[in-house]
Amino acid sequence: MTGNLVFWLLALGVLGSTGWHLYGQRHDPDRVRARWLAGLRGGAALLLAAILLQPQFRRREAVIERPVIGVLVDTSQSMNDGPASATRGEMALKWLRSPAFREASNTCDFRYFSVASDLTETVPGELAFEGAESRIGSALADWTRRWGREAAAGVVLLSDGLDTAGGLPTGLDLPCWVLEVEPPEEAALARVAVWQVEPPRRPVAGAETSVRVVLQGWGVDGSDIPVELWSEGRKVGEKRLRFTRRGEVLETMLPLKPERPGSYAYEIRVADAAADPAAKSQPFVVAVRQEGRSVLLLTNTLGFEGKFLRRALTTDRNVRLDSYTRWPDGRWACFGDSGADANGTLNLSAAALSSRSAVILADVAPESLNPAQWQALADYAGRGGGLIVLGGPNLLGSPRTAAVLGRILPVPTPAPHHDGRFGVKLTDAGLRHPVFGPLFEAVKDFPALQGANLASGVAGNAQVLMEAIADGRSRPLVVVKQQGSGRVAVVLSDTLWRWRVAAPGWTGRQSPYDTFWGQMLDWLAPDQEGLQSGGRVELTADRPFYRQGERVALLAEWIGKGPPPFEALDAPDKSPTGDSRPLALTPAVWQNADGRRVTGFRGEIETDATGVHEVDAHAGWAGGEARASLRFAVAASAEERRGEPPDAGYLKELASLSHGGYFSLEAADQWLEALPKPDRQTERVVVSDAWNHPLAVIVLLGCLAAEWWLRRRRGLA
Repeated sequence: MTGNLVFWLLALGVLGSTGWHLYGQRHDPDRVRARWLAGLRGGAALLLAAILLQPQFRRREAVIERPVIGVLVDTSQSMNDGPASATRGEMALKWLRSPAFREASNTCDFRYFSVASDLTETVPGELAFEGAESRIGSALADWTRRWGREAAAGVVLLSDGLDTAGGLPTGLDLPCWVLEVEPPEEAALARVAVWQVEPPRRPVAGAETSVRVVLQGWGVDGSDIPVELWSEGRKVGEKRLRFTRRGEVLETMLPLKPERPGSYAYEIRVADAAADPAAKSQPFVVAVRQEGRSVLLLTNTLGFEGKFLRRALTTDRNVRLDSYTRWPDGRWACFGDSGADANGTLNLSAAALSSRSAVILADVAPESLNPAQWQALADYAGRGGGLIVLGGPNLLGSPRTAAVLGRILPVPTPAPHHDGRFGVKLTDAGLRHPVFGPLFEAVKDFPALQGANLASGVAGNAQVLMEAIADGRSRPLVVVKQQGSGRVAVVLSDTLWRWRVAAPGWTGRQSPYDTFWGQMLDWLAPDQEGLQSGGRVELTADRPFYRQGERVALLAEWIGKGPPPFEALDAPDKSPTGDSRPLALTPAVWQNADGRRVTGFRGEIETDATGVHEVDAHAGWAGGEARASLRFAVAASAEERRGEPPDAGYLKELASLSHGGYFSLEAADQWLEALPKPDRQTERVVVSDAWNHPLAVIVLLGCLAAEWWLRRRRGLA
């Protein structure tokens, strides 16, 4: 009974008030009626008091304990392999729904867990075979540590045995009964899949480029796998790859050199019997455009100016930069595509220069080029080319410069180079000139330069756009002039890279340094095709290839004059299964592979499905719209052993070492016989409520209702 004093007082109050009322009915002349009323009211009072006091009774009973058995199901991706009639995962589910499991559940206490990268408690109806790993051995050891203390009887394992962690579990002192999910003889032995074919992003007619191919192989270790490039029914290239371990991901580059603008159809073929059907023929299209602006950069050393200049020039996606640097032994090393002849030497012939939109000489020493090459550069500027000469101690400071370029430069040479601290300021002509223009008008304090060539004057038809302050005097710093049908610019310093630090008052989207070089190229080599006039969106991913479970960062950059005319982009992701997920790219800032700070739009998606994903970005505004598309591939984890036969040897050894057993679906009866039978009996005390029963309430209400009915019938109040 309850020990609560309040309920005891209530019960005593009910019994006392009822007894006093019954005592008052002793003078009722109708003795029969009085007995009925007293009995009904007294019974109701006793029942109500019993309910308030909550009496209980105890009894002892014998209980047979069912043995605790863990059911561990491998939920890694390799369980999706197997015969087309029934994959390994489907066989595992068939086991769980089988009559044998239903019968075993009557005598065993099954606890269900999924096994992938870790051990997770689950229920059979919620299994999904999507794990990127299958750590079978560690999961069994973990389950034994966690449940062995609770007198568990053993473990049932449904797996293909492809343990990505490797090795048998240690300390497994419980029997393991392995249920077969695929006969070993029905498994595929080898497989090669093509996960990505990445064509060149901006192929240019006449320039050699390449297509990137990413493959993954299983069961082909040590074999040479030919990867072929075909076009219009003929093989135009081939590379051979050798896989050294199961599930390895390799990539190769196959060269392309389209001669004319247009669309070209190509095909990747993996010429091996293990290739997937898609890998045996993977078509793609390359859209080749006419080259917009080809820029040649020659630097005398690997210094800061050359490093940051290369980054600034690649800001413009319509510029293809070929960069050469001179080594101490006099050789020129190439840092870009093309620009070198068949012998790998720098080509400065008139024919080669005619394809260039601009040539930049970054303090190239006069002796580094021969007289014919210097003459070709001078003639190039006069025939319509754009030539830029940067300062430093070698070129502009040398007396020999007058002989090689003196007739076309906008300043007399030599212009001696001095180290120090030189402030700079824009001239009135510079504020009106396209090289600087309105963007630089608000900048009042440029970062000081650490070196300058002090020229004694300028040519008659030259314009000084910016000056350096040396010893309190203004000296020309950025000077431009028209040369024949071409244009020439001189920057009399090799420390302009310090402008990458934002200057006070700067409002541009890029740094002053990047903006200066972008506008300098626009003036030297105008965009004849108008590629930048309207603007466009360039959509990229932070990496071209991903593994399942990784997050993909999609990056969109506005390529055009001024800020983007929209605030976000819709970029739905279409997965390989055909499902589409919405994604919005929002404003963001990031640093690209060249270290350049980029302002654009960014969004993230999770790579849950393997295969090729397609993203189509769209943004609209009053008067226009922009579209961009992107494809990227997602491969299964390299650690997950897809395409391999089940490792029956590992499973049988596991069963043998644990004193368990290995059973096929046909041997389900033998598995039932191997399971432990309930053999433990315990006695427990069962406490039951004597008052908490619906019948007690029914009798109580019945007594009250009968007493009320009897009073009404006899005309009592």
